[in-house]
Amino acid sequence: MSQRFVSARFPYIPVHLEIGPFGGDVEALIDTGFDGHLAVTPDLVADRSPTGYSRWILADGSSVLAPMYRGALHIGAFAPFAVTIIAIGDEAILGRGVTDRFSITLDHGRRVVLEP
Repeated sequence: MSQRFVSARFPYIPVHLEIGPFGGDVEALIDTGFDGHLAVTPDLVADRSPTGYSRWILADGSSVLAPMYRGALHIGAFAPFAVTIIAIGDEAILGRGVTDRFSITLDHGRRVVLEP
């Protein structure tokens, strides 16, 4: 039987992120227009030192410089994998850097199913 993960909070995916010894759980909105891995609110990483900064072009065409962190992401029982996390905005966003690793079914606005 194929491994799969189901989120009943459409269109969000609960994830666990680790940045060094720090770990936290967030529900991230799936955003196919975001090319990165994961964006989190700045308050979630306020006491962490960024690995660096990266420039991003927002949907309105403006450019921003965001603090960047290297970490690991856990989704359900899938093996954790390395991600780049940026601190920007007011909601956690899961981008194509993560979603492209999975086959995703958006099931009639009720649930999200991830399979490897």
